[in-house]
Parts: sequence; C-alpha cells; structure tokens
Amino acid sequence: MEGETTLKIKPPKAGVVFVVIALIFLSALFAVLIRNQWKTFDYIGKSAEMTNQISITGEGTVAAAPDIAKIQVGVTSEAKTVAGAQNDNTKKMNEVVKAIKAQSVAEKDLKTENYNIYPKYEWKTGKSEIIGYVVTQSLSVKVRDTKNISGILKAATDKGANQVGDLKFSVDEPERLKVEAREKAIKNAKQKAEMLANQLGVKLGKIVSFYEAEGGLSDYPKFSTAEGMGGGGEMPTVQAGENEIKIVVTIVYEIL
Repeated sequence: MEGETTLKIKPPKAGVVFVVIALIFLSALFAVLIRNQWKTFDYIGKSAEMTNQISITGEGTVAAAPDIAKIQVGVTSEAKTVAGAQNDNTKKMNEVVKAIKAQSVAEKDLKTENYNIYPKYEWKTGKSEIIGYVVTQSLSVKVRDTKNISGILKAATDKGANQVGDLKFSVDEPERLKVEAREKAIKNAKQKAEMLANQLGVKLGKIVSFYEAEGGLSDYPKFSTAEGMGGGGEMPTVQAGENEIKIVVTIVYEIL
C-alpha cells in the first residue's frame, strides 16, 4: 500500500553465527570447570574412601655369634705442668699402641677417640687453687679376632693403659642376617593373617601397605674405668655370647 514502510530483517552472516555458538560452548565449559573445582574444594579435609582392611604384625629373630668387637683403652696422666702431663701421657700411649699392634691389630683398626687436658684443683685456705694438670687420651680398637680380646687388654694395661671400657660385640656384615630375619617376620605375619581371616570368615585380598622396623639385642660385657690396672695382672676371660637381629613387619591386607 502507498505510504506503508516494510521492515526487512537480514539473516545473520555465517561468521556471526559461529562466534555466537563458540561463546555459548565456552560459557558451558567454564561453568563445568567451576562446578568441578568447587567439588574439589568440597572434599578438602575429607578422608579417601576406605576399603575393608586388616593389619597384622609379624616378628623374625636371627641369632649369630659376633665376629667383631670394639673396645676403648685409655691413659690418664697427672703432673704439675701441662707439658709434664702431656709427655707422660704420650709416652705411655705410644707404648700401648705398639703393644696392641703386636697382637695382630692393624693400623686401620686403631682410632684416637678423645684427647683432653684440664686443670686439677684443690681447696686451700678458703679458695680453689690449681695444683696440677690432667691429660686423658682414649683409643678405639677394632678387634677382628674376638678370641684375642683378653690378650689385647692385658698387653695394653701392662704398658700403662689405666682405662678400659665400652667393650661391644657385633656382626661385621649384618645384612645377610637381616634378610633372614625379614623372611621369618613376613612368614609369621602371613600365617597370622590367614588364621585370623579364617576365623572371621573373610578372604585376604592384595597387600595395601608394608612397614618394617629393626631392633637389635646384644649380649656383651662392659668394663668400667679402672685406675692402675697394669703390672701384669690377670685379665678376665671375655665371653662373646650371641647377638640377635630382630625385624618387625606390619602388613596391611585388603579383605574381601
């Protein structure tokens, strides 16, 4: 009709449609990511879903005669001066070392552990006065032939050692014994687990976790500090006894 205006709407171009669809898709993806992240925060502090489990402890012990020993021998010297005490101590310790080496102890098995110098006081006329100095030196000795311990002790004290102590027996290479003790502990734990599962009427599943602890029991004598042990006195016969290596395992099984 004359005087009327017709409004024509042009369809959107293909590129515009693609952009709109892409924006809708990205909005939906963003919403999903936010939802998942929110669920993640919701589980913070919450423990994971637990399966039915059973925890069993087993022990394994292996005993063996020790094949090595360590002992400390020392010399304490006193004199009015530091130099006098040092000279006396050095002379005696050198003789002690020489005597120990003569007992088939190698140089690599000797190690100086301590060397100390300190004043000696005495209370006189209402005050403490220095009346001399004391020098102490101790030597760690690794004995590879445990039958020779008594001979080493006697040789050392004959040459002036007036301190003997901290005698300990051990196994030089304990790894083989640890493997054997571990095998016994695992076997012990498995037997306990099978017995308990049978009593409970359940079946054992896979092993969930494993924990191991080591404990050692030693049987050894100790010698306390003894002044004036030298002079050809008889030393005691040292008994090595046995050392024990103990392994404790904890195995956690899933139960079905």
